[in-house]
Amino acid sequence: MLRAVWKPRLLHYQLLEIPVDTLRLLERASFQPVARRAGRQSLGGDVYEAGDLVFHAHFDGSDGNCSIRAFPVNRCMMLLEWDRELRP
Repeated sequence: MLRAVWKPRLLHYQLLEIPVDTLRLLERASFQPVARRAGRQSLGGDVYEAGDLVFHAHFDGSDGNCSIRAFPVNRCMMLLEWDRELRP
């Protein structure tokens, strides 16, 4: 997962490895339609483990992408970090 942390005049990037066992929690999640559009439906849902919220997953029906939000960084292995200065 590529994560960007915005700071004044700086983007701090983190490349994280999400454990596959944690991603497999998606198999037990319940997803609901989240957009009002014709055609391919977008779905979203919270993913739990032992009753605790772990992350939110969103499957975008327009392009087939999946995004994961609010994933706890402490469950990941940090592979790489770097900064990029932003120009005014």
